[in-house]
Amino acid sequence: MQTFSKLGFLCLLSFGLIACDQITQFTTTSNSTNQTKAPAVALDPKAEFHLFIDFQNANNAKIAALNHEIANVTQSGDIASLAPLVNKFSTEIKAIVKDLDTLPIYSAEILKLKEKAKVLLVTSAELISDNVKLHHNPSPEGSMALLQKRDILLKISNEFSQMNDELMQKYGPPPQP
Repeated sequence: MQTFSKLGFLCLLSFGLIACDQITQFTTTSNSTNQTKAPAVALDPKAEFHLFIDFQNANNAKIAALNHEIANVTQSGDIASLAPLVNKFSTEIKAIVKDLDTLPIYSAEILKLKEKAKVLLVTSAELISDNVKLHHNPSPEGSMALLQKRDILLKISNEFSQMNDELMQKYGPPPQP
């Protein structure tokens, strides 16, 4: 059970990276963290998509570093130090989602991608938190619930990837500075 939980946990961590890396799969990482915001009345889906990609690129390093820390602690077996790290991860995800809400995106197709990204981030954080709780209180019901949530996360991840791929083909990568 413990080996299964560790493998499941590491699998879940990879989904967090998938969510972030899907955007950068077609682009190189942007060195610029300053973003200009489009006017509220402008509906330029291409510019909004590029703004979304730049936002994702700017947050990839944060999420990847936290995922790496969680993976290291999980592999070491130090469950006591895992809970504060997962809380830190959840707090960071909430901050990213809050920042994502402030992006000036008004185009329906880009809004769908933005909302899917938010759901993906929140579900990933919930899944990691639930996995830590399951480590402390293992139960067959908890394991089944975790597997169901994992399946939901896989579905969301696939939908996000498909939407992102379609928009990347339609609008292309953002111009390099």
